[in-house]
Amino acid sequence: MASITCLIQHSPEQGHHSYSAYKFCQAAVAKGHQIKQVFFYGDAVHHGNALAHQSADEQDVRQLWQSLASNHQFPLVICATVAARHGIVAAGDLKDFSAGNLAPGYHAGGLAEYMEAVATSDRLVQF
Repeated sequence: MASITCLIQHSPEQGHHSYSAYKFCQAAVAKGHQIKQVFFYGDAVHHGNALAHQSADEQDVRQLWQSLASNHQFPLVICATVAARHGIVAAGDLKDFSAGNLAPGYHAGGLAEYMEAVATSDRLVQF
């Protein structure tokens, strides 16, 4: 079976991109493939914002990612540099907001971590 790294570049609110990526990864693990990492870059870092509000009548794609990653043991990595520009920080990174606002199940990482996952994966899939 193949190992896959997934790159997402659109925010949860920007149409179907994230949900399509989620369904792809869900199908891949169901077929026995390994997800090495899901990397959120650009506006996609908003997936990791614990303070984002989801309307009750909309699908919570952030939670879907959290559940899938937890069930299949793969990391959800948001680009730390881009996230900081968007006001999303890990616990301890700000003096006045020690709890941070990074959602559970996500962690901040760098492009080096992403490139390592790409280099050790059979496939890179971009959404």
